[in-house]
Amino acid sequence: MMHGFGGGYGFGFLGIFNMIIWLVILIAVIYAVFYLIKGLASNKSIEKSSSYEALNTLKQRYAKGEITKEEFLSMKRDLESWTKE
Repeated sequence: MMHGFGGGYGFGFLGIFNMIIWLVILIAVIYAVFYLIKGLASNKSIEKSSSYEALNTLKQRYAKGEITKEEFLSMKRDLESWTKE
């Protein structure tokens, strides 16, 4: 005896449709997790490259004589403390 679309066992058209929906939801959740992890990793690399560029700019200013040794050391300590946070 057949009951609706699934023949009584839940694996007819509606059963397959439900499995597809759950599979799509699972794939969306996995994609979202990887997207968030990738975003967090790229933010950390941006911070590192920004601090690297700032230190290079500071070194160039010191080499050109724009700032004194004391100013250079003070600013360098500030930059290093920001990268540790």
